Amino acid sequence: MALGRVCRQILQKHSYMPLACLHIQSSLKASHIESPCSLQHLRYRLTSTNSAEQSEASFPLGSPKADSSEAITSSPVVHKKSADVDYLKLGKVTHSFLDMGFSPSQITDLFSLQPRLPPQIRLSVVSELLLLGLNTDSLLKALQKKPELLKMPANRLRDRADLLRKLGIQEEGLNHVAVHFPSIFTLPQKKIEALEHLLREKCLFTVEQVSKILQTCPDMLLEELSDVEYKFQFAYFRMGVKQREILNSGFFQASLTEIKNRVIFLERLGLYQTPDKKGQTLIVNPKLKGIIRASENDFVTRIACSTMEEYEIFKKLLVREEEQNWEKEEAMKIELLDLENDDEASDTE
Repeated sequence: MALGRVCRQILQKHSYMPLACLHIQSSLKASHIESPCSLQHLRYRLTSTNSAEQSEASFPLGSPKADSSEAITSSPVVHKKSADVDYLKLGKVTHSFLDMGFSPSQITDLFSLQPRLPPQIRLSVVSELLLLGLNTDSLLKALQKKPELLKMPANRLRDRADLLRKLGIQEEGLNHVAVHFPSIFTLPQKKIEALEHLLREKCLFTVEQVSKILQTCPDMLLEELSDVEYKFQFAYFRMGVKQREILNSGFFQASLTEIKNRVIFLERLGLYQTPDKKGQTLIVNPKLKGIIRASENDFVTRIACSTMEEYEIFKKLLVREEEQNWEKEEAMKIELLDLENDDEASDTE
C-alpha cells in the first residue's frame, strides 16, 4: 500500500531526530537560508489552498499575523517569539502530514486536537492509524470522537490492533472500529481479554463463535462484563436458546430492553413459552431471529398478532412494573440489613 510506505518512510525519517534537534535545525535553516519573507510565503502556501478568507491565526502552525513590512525590518530577535519558534519547530513535520495526504484545513483541525501535544508524538500516532487502512477523513473523524487517542504511545496503539486481529477483527473490521468505536483502542488489554474469557468460559461459545460475535458487534467490548453476562443468560435460560441460534440471530447487536419487551409481550399473549429442562414446550415458539430482526410493526402485527396501540400500552405498564419490583427488592435489602445490624447489636450486649 502506497500510503503505508509513505507513513513508514516518514516515521523512519523522523525517528532519529529528537524534537529539540529538529527545532535547532529548523531555526538554523530559517536564520541562514530563509528570509522572513519566505516564511510568510510558506505559511501563505499552506493556508491559501483552504480558503482565501481563512486567517493565519486559525492555522495552528502559523505565527501571529503581522504586516509584511514589519517582518522584513524586524531584527532576528523578533523571530524567537514563542509563536514563531513553534512554527519553525513544526515546519518539517507539517510537510510530513501533507505527504500523507492531509489538506491544510485538515492539518488545522488535526492540530486543534490536544494542541499541547508534541508534533512528533502526533505524527507517530497518526501514522499508525493510517496503517490500519483509514483515509484522512475517517482518521480525523475518529480523533475528533476520541482525542485521547493522540496521547497513546504508538506501540500501545499497535498492540491493541494486533490483539483485535487475534480475536478475529481483521483490516476492514479494524477500520470500522477506529471510525465508529475509537474508544476500544484505549481499553486496557485485561478488559478485552476478560470479555473473551467470559464468552468462551462462561457463555461456552467456541473460538470461531467469539470471533464472529466481535466482528459483528465490536462495541460489546465497551460494555460492562456483568451486562454482557446477564444478556446472554436471558437468552440461554429465560428463552431457552442455544449458542448457535444466539449467534445467528444477531442477538448481541440488538437492545436487551427491546428484546425483553418483545419476548415478555409474547409470553403474556401465550405465544412464547420457556422450555423445560428437556428443552420442550407445549407450543411452537417463534424463532429468536424473527423476533429480533422484524420491524416493530411486523413484530406486532405478524408475530404477536396484536396492534401497535396495545404494544405501546404494554411497554409503559412493563416499565412501571419493573420499577415497582426494583423498589420492593431495595426495601427487602434494607430490611435484611437492619435485621443483621440488630443481631450484631444483641450479640454485643
